[in-house]
Amino acid sequence: MLTKTLLLGAALLAAACQATNPAANATADPATGAAANPAPAEPAGGGSEKLFAHRWALSEAASQPVAPTGDAKEAHLLFFPPNRVGGSTGCNRLTGTFELTGGGQLKFSPLATTRMMCPEPAAANETRFVQALGTVKTYSVTDAALELRDGTAVVARFRATPASPEK
Repeated sequence: MLTKTLLLGAALLAAACQATNPAANATADPATGAAANPAPAEPAGGGSEKLFAHRWALSEAASQPVAPTGDAKEAHLLFFPPNRVGGSTGCNRLTGTFELTGGGQLKFSPLATTRMMCPEPAAANETRFVQALGTVKTYSVTDAALELRDGTAVVARFRATPASPEK
């Protein structure tokens, strides 16, 4: 009985989320459960619409280059209007919210990740990536590049990639 109640609750929650999610009609990314082709965003001003326009593949975290290794998936972020973020650490999925304020200010809420064990070097990459996201205060988008800063120093760099399912 408890199992049926939990399953029914989960189904209702999923239906409610889809009904209020502007990207619900987009193709889902099987790795994150998030839309692989986000719906056009309502611009929040200050160029923030560029955040929503791309899938951002991590290329550097904490001044260290990051690339997929072995069976690891590509670490990336997807931004969804008005303030949701999802993606992959290269090993685990991540999800959360963020806040944009004027002048290129960006702050992530504490992000939730799945907790699968990651082999090295994916585990070290994941740690640097998640820690870097926790320090973000500003962002800038130039052409097909996203930089996240802790106020002065770049803590993570990304490149725009096509929104397609992961390997």
